[in-house]
Amino acid sequence: MLKYFIPALVFMHLFSFPLLGQTIENQVDILRQNMLDPDISTLNKILASDLVYGHSNGKIEDKKAFIENLQNGNYDFTEITLKDQTIKTSKHIAIVRHTLYAKTNDKKVPAEVNLKILMVWKKEGKTWQLWERQAVKILVP
Repeated sequence: MLKYFIPALVFMHLFSFPLLGQTIENQVDILRQNMLDPDISTLNKILASDLVYGHSNGKIEDKKAFIENLQNGNYDFTEITLKDQTIKTSKHIAIVRHTLYAKTNDKKVPAEVNLKILMVWKKEGKTWQLWERQAVKILVP
């Protein structure tokens, strides 16, 4: 009986929770989910210790500042949609580009953003971590 029970638990675990380190696509989605509903433990695993997080207004943050701003409501994403994503990988580096459409409530002020995002992920052990991120505003004529 035990020989069937343990594999069943492993199977259920694999398909119940997103595993850190599976794929770049998963890591990007885990980041998106944590921008909506921050989990500090998860963010600490998927963000590189020397993260450089660039905003579309030119502001640059490190890992600590980015997490603090998600925690304290300075960045409050209520919806995030990613489109037109492309991924280019090498052994330990991945470059991700996409368009981010989001509704925000930063500091209790509702807004919408349309951004082009460039992210550089690096593989640390078996886990892909966000190393660099830069956003630019989409100009509407």
